[in-house]
Amino acid sequence: MAEERLAEWRRLSYGEWRVMLEDKELRQVVGEDGKRYSVACYALDDGDGRVRMVVAVDDGGWSAFVPLVRHEIMNPDGTFVE
Repeated sequence: MAEERLAEWRRLSYGEWRVMLEDKELRQVVGEDGKRYSVACYALDDGDGRVRMVVAVDDGGWSAFVPLVRHEIMNPDGTFVE
């Protein structure tokens, strides 16, 4: 789920990522296993013009204390930090 959300963001421009610095999103999603998951998404200013997109996923159980976290960083020129 985290990788799917990041894949959606990878299709957007740097300008669109900058706009998302103001937004936070929380979705409730049913996974392939039939469980309900919380998917939190937000953008952070990573310095030097970079934007970091973060996705955290948990199932409401113990994983809520240590959610699965994935992130992607975009440079101002639209390239991704490897």
